[in-house]
Amino acid sequence: MPSYKLTYFNSRGRGEIIRYLFALSDTPYEDLRLSSEEWAKQKAGSKAPFGQLPILEVDGKVLCQSNAIVAYLAKEFGFAGKTSNDVYKIYLVEGAVSDLITKLVAAHFEADEAIKADKQKELTEKFIPTWLVAVEKVFQEGGTSYFAGDSLTVGDLYFFFAAEYLKGAKEDVLQSFPGLNGLFDRIANNPKIKEWREKRPKTEF
Repeated sequence: MPSYKLTYFNSRGRGEIIRYLFALSDTPYEDLRLSSEEWAKQKAGSKAPFGQLPILEVDGKVLCQSNAIVAYLAKEFGFAGKTSNDVYKIYLVEGAVSDLITKLVAAHFEADEAIKADKQKELTEKFIPTWLVAVEKVFQEGGTSYFAGDSLTVGDLYFFFAAEYLKGAKEDVLQSFPGLNGLFDRIANNPKIKEWREKRPKTEF
C-alpha cells in the first residue's frame, strides 16, 4: 500500500473530501495540519508546486490542486463512477458545489460590512434556494439513491461537503428537498463517515 501524507490547514475546507475518501477506504494516512502562521513560514521552501495547500504526498510524489487530488483518490479507491454518464454527473455536482463555495467564501470574507450584508442576503434569499432546486432536480433525474449510478461516488461526497456548511447555517435547509435530505442522512450515517466526523478536530470551516 502506498504511503500517504496530506498537508493542509487545521480546517475542513479543501482537504475534507480527501479525508472522507481516506475514511471510506480504510486507508491510513498522515493528516498534517498547519496553522496560517506555520504555512507562511514554510511556503517559500515548500513542496507545493503552486504555493498552495492542500498537497498530497504519495510515496514521496507530490500531488496538488484539491479537485485533482480528489479525482486521483476516487479512482484509486473505487469512488469515481462506473460509466461515462457517472463521470459526467460527478463533474456536474463538483461544478455546482464549486459555484456555491465561491459564493459562500466571497460573502464570508467580504471586508465591507454593507457589501457583506448584501452578499449574504442575496445568498440566503436567492442563490441558495435556486441552487438547491437545481441540485435536487439533478438528483431526482438519476432515479437512484445516489447522484451517479447505484452506489456512493465522490459526487455524493462533494454534495455532502457543501451541505454540511449549509446545515451549519440553517439546520433545516434541506427539509423541502427530500432527495437531498435523504442522501445527506445516508452519508452521515455511513459508519466510516460517522466515525470520522465524530473524531475529527472541531473547526469552524
